[in-house]
Amino acid sequence: MTALLEELHDTSGRPVSLVGWSLGGIFARELARSRPTLVRQVITLGSPFGLGNPGDSRAHSAYHRLGRLHVSPGALPDRERLSRPIPVPTTAIYSRLDGVVPWRACINTAGRRRENVAVYSSHLGMGHNAAVLWVLADRLAQPEGSWQPFRAPFLARHLFPERAAA
Repeated sequence: MTALLEELHDTSGRPVSLVGWSLGGIFARELARSRPTLVRQVITLGSPFGLGNPGDSRAHSAYHRLGRLHVSPGALPDRERLSRPIPVPTTAIYSRLDGVVPWRACINTAGRRRENVAVYSSHLGMGHNAAVLWVLADRLAQPEGSWQPFRAPFLARHLFPERAAA
């Protein structure tokens, strides 16, 4: 993934926005941590980067059985490192209705250029949820070099139940 990130950056000549869903968000955060100058921002969808106990996820047994097909053992950093803030702007999209991972494990700690946006969605539904897509489009449309927290449009505020402090 690092080679692909470098290629995308070299081809475009600009920092790259990374979007990751679930485990993909953990990978996106680690790419940004290792190559922050190549990354514009990270947007995660239901990514449990703050998961203290892997057994708290309903996907744990499946991940334990099948994860080695996607991630070699020991490839992910320890849980403490995963939960630490990353050096680029980040938006964590989460849902209290997730059903797979604990929503509290999917939110950023408070800080500058870090935000959390709550939506009504299942874990598996985030990739095609209207509110999630709205946030993604808004984040990606921001002018490069400027970052402002997400603000739900007045007529669509009902799609966003709350905002966790960040």
